[in-house]
Amino acid sequence: MPSLYDTSHGWESDLPGDQFPLPHSGAVAVFLEGGRNNGTFTVLDVTSGQSLWKTEVKGPGSMSALSITVKGTDYLVASASGSTGADVVSKGREVTTIDIFPARATGDSVKPAHHLELDGEGVVMNGGGGLLVALDDDVVMTVDPATGATKTYELRKMKPPASECKLCIASTKAVAVTPRGPLLATDTRPRAHYWVPGAWSGGALTTDSEHKVFMASVGDSLIAQWHDEGAANDTWAVLDPATGKVRAKVDCAPARGGTAGDSRGASLSANGRYLVRGHTVFDLEKGIGRCYEETDRDKPVHLTGVTDDGVAFGLGASTAAEADPRVTINVATGQVKADDYIVAPFDDYSGYGLFWDDPTNTMVAYPHAK
Repeated sequence: MPSLYDTSHGWESDLPGDQFPLPHSGAVAVFLEGGRNNGTFTVLDVTSGQSLWKTEVKGPGSMSALSITVKGTDYLVASASGSTGADVVSKGREVTTIDIFPARATGDSVKPAHHLELDGEGVVMNGGGGLLVALDDDVVMTVDPATGATKTYELRKMKPPASECKLCIASTKAVAVTPRGPLLATDTRPRAHYWVPGAWSGGALTTDSEHKVFMASVGDSLIAQWHDEGAANDTWAVLDPATGKVRAKVDCAPARGGTAGDSRGASLSANGRYLVRGHTVFDLEKGIGRCYEETDRDKPVHLTGVTDDGVAFGLGASTAAEADPRVTINVATGQVKADDYIVAPFDDYSGYGLFWDDPTNTMVAYPHAK
C-alpha cells in the first residue's frame, strides 16, 4: 500500500458485488445483482465497515446500478429495462425502471426516494450533473436525482451554433448533463463539436478552424482538450458545465502514440479541489494544472487518483528492472516520488483509502497514517 496509509488498522469486507464510493456521505455501497430481476444494495460506513443500511430492488429485467454525486449529495441508482404486463394474450410493454436512493439512510428495506417507470427500453447513465437516459437513437431524457424530475430532448431538433458546424445534426450524441441541459457532441471521436443548446459551445474555447475539442464529464465537472492553430502544445482545461468557462487549465506537449480519448480513467478528490485524468492534474482552487506527459526530457506518469490533501497516485514509465513503477505526487509542489506499493486506492475520503484485493475478492479500508 502507499506509505500514506497505516496498514496496522482498518477493516475489510468480502461482500460480493460491485463497489460504489459515496464520498460526501462517509460511506461505500456494494451492489449485488440477483438472479431474478433483482439486486441488493448494502451500504457500509467507510471508517468502520459497519452496515448502515440495506435494501433489495426489483425491475422488469436484469438490474444495474451506479452512484452519482450532484451538488455535494450522493445518490445510489438501480435501473432495469424489460417487459411488463405480459400474459397468455398480451405481449405487455417495454419499460425502464429507475430507483433513486439518497446515500444517507438507516435500517433495512430502505425505500427509494424516487421510483420512475419510463415507456420504452432505455439505458441509464451517470451524466455528471444528473442521470442521462438514452431512450433511442434520437431521444434522451435527463433525471434530477434530487427531485426525480425528468426532461425529454429530441436530439435531431437541437441545432448546434451555425458558425461552428453546419452538417452536425445526423451524428449528434448526448454525452453529459449540465445545469443548462444536455451536453451534445457531433460524434464519439476524441475531438468533435460540443455544445449545450441555447447556452454555450466548445468552439468558444479554441482558435482551431474546425472548432473541434475533446470533452468528458468527471463527476459534475467537465474536462476538455484542444489544440489551437499554430500552437506547439495541447491545452487541457476543466470547465464549469453551466457556462463552459475555464476553471483551470494547462498547456501540455501533444500525446505520443495516443489521443485524448484513449487515456484511462479520471478522478476527482472528494472535496472537489483536485482532478486527475491521464497525464494531467488540476488544482481547481488555484485554477492551475500540471502535466506529466512524455517529452524529450521527461518520462510520462499516468495518474490514477488523488486525495483531498493533494496527494496523487500514478504509474511511472516501465524500465528493464520494473514494469509500471508506482509513484506519488505532491500536487502543490509537483514533486514526483517513487513509492513502494502495488495497489493504489480506488477512492479516498473521510481519512480512509479504499482498496480492492483481487486474489481474495476483498474490499479493504486503511486510515491515513498520523
